[in-house]
Amino acid sequence: MIATLKKVWGIFAPEEQRKALVVLFLVVLMALLETAGVVSIIPFLTVLSRPAIVAENPWMTRLSAAMGVGSSRDFIVVLGLVSMALVIASSVFKAVTQHIINRFVHLERHAISVRLLAQYLHQPYEFFLTRNSAELNKNVLAEVDQVLFGLIHPIAQMLAQGAVVLAMAIVILAFDPVMALSILAVVGVLYALIYGAVRHRLKRIGAEMAEANRERYQACSEALAGIKDVKITHSADGYLSRFHRASRLYARHFAANDTLSQSPMYVVEAVGYSGLIVIALVLLLKTDDVARVMPALGLYGFAAYRMLPAAQTIYRGLARMRFSANALERLHADLTLPVDAESAPGPQPTLAPQREIRLDGIWFAYPSHADTPVLRDLSLAIAANTTVGIVGRSGAGKSTLMDVLLGLVQPQVGQFSIDGLAVAGAQGMAAWQRTIGYVPQHVFLADASVMENIAFGVPAQRIDRKAVERAARAAQIHDFVANELPQAYTTTVGDRGIRLSGGQRQRIGIARALYRDPPVLFFDEATSALDAQTEADLNESIRALSGRKTIIVIAHKAQSLLYCNQVLKVEDGRCQLIDGVTHAID
Repeated sequence: MIATLKKVWGIFAPEEQRKALVVLFLVVLMALLETAGVVSIIPFLTVLSRPAIVAENPWMTRLSAAMGVGSSRDFIVVLGLVSMALVIASSVFKAVTQHIINRFVHLERHAISVRLLAQYLHQPYEFFLTRNSAELNKNVLAEVDQVLFGLIHPIAQMLAQGAVVLAMAIVILAFDPVMALSILAVVGVLYALIYGAVRHRLKRIGAEMAEANRERYQACSEALAGIKDVKITHSADGYLSRFHRASRLYARHFAANDTLSQSPMYVVEAVGYSGLIVIALVLLLKTDDVARVMPALGLYGFAAYRMLPAAQTIYRGLARMRFSANALERLHADLTLPVDAESAPGPQPTLAPQREIRLDGIWFAYPSHADTPVLRDLSLAIAANTTVGIVGRSGAGKSTLMDVLLGLVQPQVGQFSIDGLAVAGAQGMAAWQRTIGYVPQHVFLADASVMENIAFGVPAQRIDRKAVERAARAAQIHDFVANELPQAYTTTVGDRGIRLSGGQRQRIGIARALYRDPPVLFFDEATSALDAQTEADLNESIRALSGRKTIIVIAHKAQSLLYCNQVLKVEDGRCQLIDGVTHAID
């Protein structure tokens, strides 16, 4: 319990922790008002059952005089109105406090989701090689909800209702210590036995539910992302079966959690009602004066009315905390991941090569296969403002070499340098990446306009329309966009560019790389989806850029390497210079 609370507190930012303390203060005030409302009923019931006590009791006499009330009847009316006012004020304040608690929880949902997504986006590229994107989506969108509504909201409710229970306990303890201890013992033992019986099951089904939730997110994500393959291979039933199995288990465990959390309420209600009857009978046996029994019975009844629902809320909170413990573990672990230091605010430095790009003695192995290096003592030098082709068979290490040159992965051994300056650390890599444009083999397009996809990541109001058109012309896509799309550059391309052909998507990706007019360009099989004429036109555009930019091309086609100043062949994790394009392809 203490460890869980520490982890919950740990996922709050400092500002959020201060807000949580304000909420806690309001909860204490709510408990005090609740206590005043309950205590106010005692003098009202006392005078109502025996008006003569006003004259017998000096406290009642002084209170009546202070209120300026002459008759017992008027005094009863005033006491009733005061009690009503306190109870109403308590309820209004409770409603306001509850709204503040709910607002705090829902804003935390927003804040933690944003921080978790930021945490993921600031992880190094290697992080995403071992984590499934559907799982990361689930954590941001579903696990945060599970933690907020399964842990943080219940904890807030437990604090609020715990304060109420404590206040009620103090009131009845002051009135009758023996009776108060007996009531608290019965209720406490009852809930402790129930919680002890179900807590292990709650933890188990919570873990199983979390795994089922991951599986249903992954099945749904894969089926929709690969819809063309799903249709062609008629594998929809397989994905439906996989999703159905995980979704059904998820629903069953959620239902079991709700049942285990709510069922004790009915037992406690029955025990509470029976206990109230027993208390009435015991008080009646002690004295035959019903007038003396009524105030005590009213106090116990009203306290029970306030206390038992609060006790049920506390139990339900404990049950939900146990159920959501696995989600908290994962969320806490991901929110505390180390991140690369961000660049300082202000003008962002760049690292454009003036003489050469160099790799010396590079060794790299992926974390999942640390004992199998992909690059082995690889060295190369690329002169600035030249065009270099990289070839090699599949699995030789071309893509890994490209990732090293792009600054996505850092080698375990060796040095990557620009003009003799080592490129290392988050700031060094960021300065290098601000100087490059990259065209992958499979271009990702957002469900946005052509213009927004070319100026990828730039807010719509800050997009340079002239730069977009310049890049589109260089990528041989301007005429198509301007003449054939209904809204030209503002036409939406659909999810992953589904409304465009493969070649059109590829050319938008090329335009994206050219939008910022970077001094270094990387083409990773960028012309593989283009027809022969468009590829020839694009290669001509690349030739026109040669001598003004440093261009690195990974390709299998001889035509894509015609304008390269040199061709490098990657084989067995090493790199060697090849004479002649035809020999390089062979």
